[in-house]
Amino acid sequence: MLSLIRATADRTHRVDQLAAARFKLNGTDSRALELISRTGPLTAKNLARALGMTTGGVTTVIDRLERAGYARRRDDASDRRRVLLEVTELTRRVEEEMFGELIRDNTRLIGAYSERELAVIEDFLERSGAQVAAHVERMERLLARRRGP
Repeated sequence: MLSLIRATADRTHRVDQLAAARFKLNGTDSRALELISRTGPLTAKNLARALGMTTGGVTTVIDRLERAGYARRRDDASDRRRVLLEVTELTRRVEEEMFGELIRDNTRLIGAYSERELAVIEDFLERSGAQVAAHVERMERLLARRRGP
């Protein structure tokens, strides 16, 4: 089972690499674009946190995504002091090209399982995801200690 999880992670990583190549983005910029697309409009601060970057560092990422035509900044209607990042129609078109068929295939696959089976799969994915998140935190602490003061 663990080898299947790792093999799936490997394949997912390859899909991400191919998408980054299609978008003509580096890995960090591609990851940022995916986060903005998946979660909806984000502040630079929230994007930086999700990427494990500083807000200063993520500004450069945002600038590159804007220049490429994949993301844009817009004022937050509920708080005029905040700026939100959102994807463009160009991003949506390229995402459909790169991921549309996979999403449709996965939707059909999900439909092949019973509600009971899906509940087990969902539980596994949530618990596994929580374990990965906890491991990321452990690794970040370890690396921070090794860098030292």
